[in-house]
Amino acid sequence: MGIVSTIPEKCRRCYACVRDCPAKAIKVEHGQALVIEERCIACGNCVKVCTQNAKRIQDGTEEVSEMLRDGKRVFACLAPSFPAAFDTVAPGKVISAVRRLGFEEVWSVAFGAELVAREYAKLFARCKEMAAGPVIATPCPALVAYVEKYMPDLRGALAPIVSPMIATARAIRRRHGENVLVVFIGPCIAKKNEISDPSVAGQVDAVLTFRECVCLMEAAGIVAAAEPESDFDGSRSLLGGSFPLSGGLLKTSGVIADVLDDDIVTAEGKDRALIAIQELATGLTEARFFDVLFCEGCINGPRMLNELGLYARRERLAKYVNEQRGKVTAEEFQRGLAEFRDLSLERSFTPQNLVLPRPSEEEIASALHEMRKFAPEDQLNCGACGYPTCREKAIAVCQGLAEASMCLPFLVDELEATCRQLQASSEELESTHQRLVQTERLASMGQLSAGVAHEINNPLGTVLIYSHMLLRHLQGDNPIRGDLEMIVNEASRCKKIVRGLLDFARQSRVSKAPTDLAAMIDEIRTVMLPRAERKAVRLITHVDGALPTMMIDGDQIKQMLINLVGNGIDATEKPDGEVSMRTWLRTADNHVVIEVTDNGSGISQENLSKLFTPFFTTKGIGQGTGLGLAIAYGIVKMHSGDIRAESEIGKGTTFRVSLPVGQEGAEPPVGRAPDVQSESAEERSESV
Repeated sequence: MGIVSTIPEKCRRCYACVRDCPAKAIKVEHGQALVIEERCIACGNCVKVCTQNAKRIQDGTEEVSEMLRDGKRVFACLAPSFPAAFDTVAPGKVISAVRRLGFEEVWSVAFGAELVAREYAKLFARCKEMAAGPVIATPCPALVAYVEKYMPDLRGALAPIVSPMIATARAIRRRHGENVLVVFIGPCIAKKNEISDPSVAGQVDAVLTFRECVCLMEAAGIVAAAEPESDFDGSRSLLGGSFPLSGGLLKTSGVIADVLDDDIVTAEGKDRALIAIQELATGLTEARFFDVLFCEGCINGPRMLNELGLYARRERLAKYVNEQRGKVTAEEFQRGLAEFRDLSLERSFTPQNLVLPRPSEEEIASALHEMRKFAPEDQLNCGACGYPTCREKAIAVCQGLAEASMCLPFLVDELEATCRQLQASSEELESTHQRLVQTERLASMGQLSAGVAHEINNPLGTVLIYSHMLLRHLQGDNPIRGDLEMIVNEASRCKKIVRGLLDFARQSRVSKAPTDLAAMIDEIRTVMLPRAERKAVRLITHVDGALPTMMIDGDQIKQMLINLVGNGIDATEKPDGEVSMRTWLRTADNHVVIEVTDNGSGISQENLSKLFTPFFTTKGIGQGTGLGLAIAYGIVKMHSGDIRAESEIGKGTTFRVSLPVGQEGAEPPVGRAPDVQSESAEERSESV
């Protein structure tokens, strides 16, 4: 596992870490932003911006605890930014608390900064004298790693001088021997990476962030605020404590950067740092010395302890440095430097080149298409994926660092399509559920109807027989004759209802045979034409000439269609009333569709869902039993078909029936015209 890694279960697809990673060291796989160990420069930007705490930092507490338990000589190096980190505790108390963890001595890395600044002063003077350059300062390990890995052409410009941390460790080893262990404590994650750099490896044995140091104190029951104040071991510093501030290196080395000095460039923060070295690489600047930090000074390192602002931290640190300067005489300071006059602070750099090959324009275009960016206007450059432009995102896709689905507009389109599918599925599921409920209801009603019909039929027959016998024996002027005729009429109506119940109950018996549906439509038209003409309703049929012979129960289908046509005629009262039957073959699923449409009064949405319920009718009392559509529904279902109704008040109703052909490869009946249109007698007369 690398210095920084991802905790998958916490990663939430925000891609903020992708956006802030200067090294393109984060690869997105299945929506998870994974850190690529070999590409990571451990700058900590991803840690800073991750609001979900989904980035894990290599923990050094166990390693350091083991060093301290073993009774070895362990020395601590405390980063100069510590007064800005421990803002509620006096700096002297912090030093004492660190020492109490078991360290033999606690040294200030500010002194190492003094040693390093002395070397930079010499280097700067040589560059001025020889008109050499450019030179990139190297106290920031994240910057060094970035240049080594991603700008190898600038490797020769890196100043061959160790960082203040390594300088302090070498000073400790000069004084106490090579058998000691050195632990650095500071706000920088990249220091964990620096100690394994081949050119400086073995100088510092472990790195603790300030937060890890606090964890060790808490585990040991040490309360820093309760400790007495003490001072650092080792040599004192004057200005080295200002190294974590902007221009601190220049100030400590005695090089005063004037705003008009075009030889010196200072840049802090990832974005400004990258601009500075990129302008150097492309020749856009002629400056000779670059003081560049990936953080806005070390006081804004990724593992600081508090939420103080940049300027509040700067103020606290500056106050501490000025206080310490008053406690050190020039003679004491020079004696400390003299002890390490001949200490080597040189280093080299490891050649690396992790620059990814650039994809071809064809590959970039293909990636853009995969992201649904087909035209320039589709490239929104919204930055939601972590890349500033859609083109850069496409390049990352080609390089295997990103996924097309990271695109927010892409995800929105996918989500909308999924929602539409879910909505359609939900509506279809609800419709299917309603049809199942209707079918179960009809099955139960069928069983009940059969029993009721048989029980009522015989008494009704007796009532009718005796009523007719009484009528034959009564004279025409008998006063009770009208009452008897009412009994006969009402009993006959009951008989009709019973016959409907029996028809409803017999729906389960289907006798299929090859049937010419087109001929059946003609028969229905002939049967229903007189009824239509009595109401001045045009009866129109449109028959697809490609209709195949169907395997259906002709009598039942005919009964069903007569019911539908009759209802349409009854519902049409307009002077231009019209009922049409239209049929065609739906080749997609080998079904024949029959539509019966009228332009009558229509059915309300409230009643539309009740149409196929037994005994439900919108007709007046004595005009209908409410069984016609229930019977039609049952007939269609027993043929494995479907029937649906669409209606609008004042505009009419359409019943759409679909029936499976039921005979594979059935051919259209021989001798039929490609398309047949039949009209009522009234319409034919109008044509003439």
